[in-house]
Amino acid sequence: MLATPGSAPFDKPGWLYELMYDGFRVLVIRERGRVRLVSRRGTNLSKSFPEIVAGMSEMPNAVLDGELVILDARGVPQFDRLRRRALLRKDVAIQNAALWEPAAIFVFDILSLRGKDLRALPLLKRREVARTVVRRALGSFNRIRVLQHVSDGGSRLYQAAQNLGLEGIMAKRSDSTYRAGRSPEWIKVRTPRSKL
Repeated sequence: MLATPGSAPFDKPGWLYELMYDGFRVLVIRERGRVRLVSRRGTNLSKSFPEIVAGMSEMPNAVLDGELVILDARGVPQFDRLRRRALLRKDVAIQNAALWEPAAIFVFDILSLRGKDLRALPLLKRREVARTVVRRALGSFNRIRVLQHVSDGGSRLYQAAQNLGLEGIMAKRSDSTYRAGRSPEWIKVRTPRSKL
């Protein structure tokens, strides 16, 4: 599911607001004892980010949607560092990068769990399921996090994103189902820094 670009932040009942993180959009697919990280374009990123794959080993079969990032000491995503990591090919370089510049995933949706398709559930319910699954399976492993949201204050969150130098915010209808393609039920509003 893809967001429709918006021109300005807004505050409406029935919408959730969350920060956008500058990274790679990925599906985390756990099935038959294996974990794959698949980019929006279908590239398998699993070999490049072994710390994420290893951290997901206790997850039940599921498909999670999220943003793969590398955070700096302030918690701000560093896209150039992420891109450099994705280009590494030698095993020793990948292992060193996983130790010294580890990645994280901000999960914002769950599409299936234990073979059951969840896409028809409302977003708030899917988010609740994702939070429960991640907490139970991963405990204190903080490289996989379910993205926090606010139910009001989209304009304030946008201002905070701008102040922190983040990419922007996402506004999502809390009752939206998950379907392929661009949707007006998910709206992304970029900050001026990310429009350059």
